[in-house]
Amino acid sequence: MATIRDVARLAGVGIGTVSRVLSENGSVSQKTLTKVNDAMAALNFTPNSSARALSSKKYNTIGIWGTETSGELDRKTLIKIEHELEPFNIKIIVTDGDKKSTKNNTHNSPQTTHRKSIENIFRSGCDGLIIWGSDIPDLEIIQIENEYPNIVLLNNKIDLLPNKCFTFDHYQAGYLAAKNLIDNGHTKIACITGWLDTDDGNLRQQGFLDALNENNIDIPNTLIFEGNYTFRKGYEGALHLLNQKTPFTAIFCGNDQSAMAAISALTKKGFNVPNDISIMGYDDMNIASYTLPPLSTIQMPFQKMAISATRRLLNLCYNLDLEVNYDFPIKLINRESVRNLKD
Repeated sequence: MATIRDVARLAGVGIGTVSRVLSENGSVSQKTLTKVNDAMAALNFTPNSSARALSSKKYNTIGIWGTETSGELDRKTLIKIEHELEPFNIKIIVTDGDKKSTKNNTHNSPQTTHRKSIENIFRSGCDGLIIWGSDIPDLEIIQIENEYPNIVLLNNKIDLLPNKCFTFDHYQAGYLAAKNLIDNGHTKIACITGWLDTDDGNLRQQGFLDALNENNIDIPNTLIFEGNYTFRKGYEGALHLLNQKTPFTAIFCGNDQSAMAAISALTKKGFNVPNDISIMGYDDMNIASYTLPPLSTIQMPFQKMAISATRRLLNLCYNLDLEVNYDFPIKLINRESVRNLKD
């Protein structure tokens, strides 16, 4: 007797696609629908009621998947997400994608480990998933979405999935960070980048560099340290920059964690922030206003993005019609870590 797996194999699609055809839940192109129906006819496949029930089964649970480079999911954001889920009695599970990273698994490629990690979430009883961050290649995301359509992307943008992406203008944010330093009289500027293997890391860095170029400010390679958003790299980056022979008066950091670690490293070396060296962050984490000095940064509208991503996922999973927003403006937050050299 033919199974759903047999139908998927013959039609050249994923099991999830066959399930969507059986349950009539989710978008399937006419071409794909024809392929699945032809495969079922060729195999004399007749779905029984239990198979249809399985394909449309709801667990009333959604998940969040992310890695270290995704950033920190703070308590306030999690509360916002849970507030959106509460009226519908939906639970949430949060999983760490790094648990199956290649540094702990030498047998599989990153693509394989990411895929297995996400598959395990759905198999454990999850109706949909928020994939947080941009460290999964676009092609792999598209393949995952084809298999598991109930996904949305937080802080990531893929042109082929426009209504499932919730992000902001990283280029403009990097540009604004550099412009703030320039407006405060800084022309000798160093940088601890974000993770440049990701699109958002590259965009914020390019925006930063373009703002410098437009103002005829050169940044030598010796003053660019490639980070990865971690405290450790931020600390190491500040020490590395201090060891260079090129003087600088300010550091732009790819995120607030790097900026906070840089402040710590500079302070331990006897430098005063901002009197000796200014620090510009990126994110506006909850604790950014409590650092010493309070951190000047770019406010990333993460909570608003998370709310809309959650609503979109609820619409996908449970046929709701919640309002979803895709416009997330950034904001410069001036505190006390950037000195105005013009005063």
